[in-house]
Amino acid sequence: MRKVQPTEKRTTVASTFARRGRGVHGAGEPADAAGRAADIELAGVSKLFVTPSGSMFTALRDVDLAIGPGRFCAVVGPTGCGKSTTLTMVAGLDRPSAGVVRVGGRIVDGITAGTSFMFQADALLPWKTVLGNVALGPVFRGVQKREAQAQARDWVRRVGLAGFEDHHPHQLSGGMRKRVSLAAALINEPSILLMDEPFGALDVQTKAIMSNELLALWEQTRPSVIFVTHDLEEAIALADQVVVMTAGPGTVKAVYDIDLPRPRGAVQEIRFEPRFARIYQEIWDDLRDEVLVSYERSRRTGD
Repeated sequence: MRKVQPTEKRTTVASTFARRGRGVHGAGEPADAAGRAADIELAGVSKLFVTPSGSMFTALRDVDLAIGPGRFCAVVGPTGCGKSTTLTMVAGLDRPSAGVVRVGGRIVDGITAGTSFMFQADALLPWKTVLGNVALGPVFRGVQKREAQAQARDWVRRVGLAGFEDHHPHQLSGGMRKRVSLAAALINEPSILLMDEPFGALDVQTKAIMSNELLALWEQTRPSVIFVTHDLEEAIALADQVVVMTAGPGTVKAVYDIDLPRPRGAVQEIRFEPRFARIYQEIWDDLRDEVLVSYERSRRTGD
């Protein structure tokens, strides 16, 4: 594992992209997947919001971050440090107050093409079946209904839900609904996959199953991923790099390159590897201080 110092990262964005662009894709990765993935850059990004009282609240301050094409980046940090805000700006759903966000070398000034977003809550249409929800993306892109349903049926099978095509979301467990959301995100063959604590509400066993399925599907398709989580073990088990954010206003405190081999195998097993424990301890030493700062702020506010 290599910890990238923030000052080092800011001065070598271009060289980082060049290096990762040459070396990120592993042997056996489909060439079309490598071509679809996009690099992501945040340069000097700050984001301010107006509070109900009319004052200004700084969510992010001077964020510099580079994610190479096809990389799986996990972002960890205390509550309120701007993790979700970062995702919305990469997606083009919001604009930075200062700085720029680039995807594929282009400044984001609208909805980012080729992006799929998995939210914390299930973003499924309750009146549509599993098949209908998964087919929505291709239908919106102009694919004929018959072909869209054929694609959706294949993705429903790939996430382990064959036989549930005609069920509605209320007839599924939480884990099954997450599988539907994952299929709906990946059927569009995104160049970027943004995930905002997608498995946070699941029990430990179901979360492990979903993490394994996500890894298997990502290794087949290789979009660039930004995965927001509060679970440091989950972040290390899944990611190529882990970004630690400071307590709000959020900025990048450290970036860790995770050198665990791929394919990773079962995430619930890799966590027992001695190398995993050493990586966890090093990152936690950085993260713990920010969590304590956030906790103390919340405690004082509540007094």
